[in-house]
Amino acid sequence: MGDSQRSRVYAAEGAWELQLDAARRGARRATVGGSSVLLPTELLFGTLESAREYAARTVSSYPPVTLRRRKGPTQAHWEPPGVIALPVPEHGQPWALRESVLLHELAHHVAFHRHAVVDHGASYRACMLELVEQALGPEAALALRVAYGEQGLV
Repeated sequence: MGDSQRSRVYAAEGAWELQLDAARRGARRATVGGSSVLLPTELLFGTLESAREYAARTVSSYPPVTLRRRKGPTQAHWEPPGVIALPVPEHGQPWALRESVLLHELAHHVAFHRHAVVDHGASYRACMLELVEQALGPEAALALRVAYGEQGLV
């Protein structure tokens, strides 16, 4: 089965990550769905090991997830039943070692174990919003929910 909503999910989450980037640079107040909210500063992981520890805590009620270094610098991905591969460059910005990217991959893990799905459909998005609310708070979840809505995802 295809993953027809993947590009819209990536577009929404990319826009949301730009808001989180602005919050990290000090512009924490954002207009989200017509409301002014204070966005959190997401975590940046210095090492793959610190990302592993975060992942273990975040999805502790699910089967364990393994984090490994991904070959190639441009994509992170989740593999069933529980492997997350993150690019960790030798030089430059480790873009994948940020909380939003890890939450995306962890949402795949939760959606697979809860709903037996691997795509970016409604079950994945519900899991992502749940994890974001738990990890980053209701304001970050609202911002992501609005971003999904702006891409026509409900």
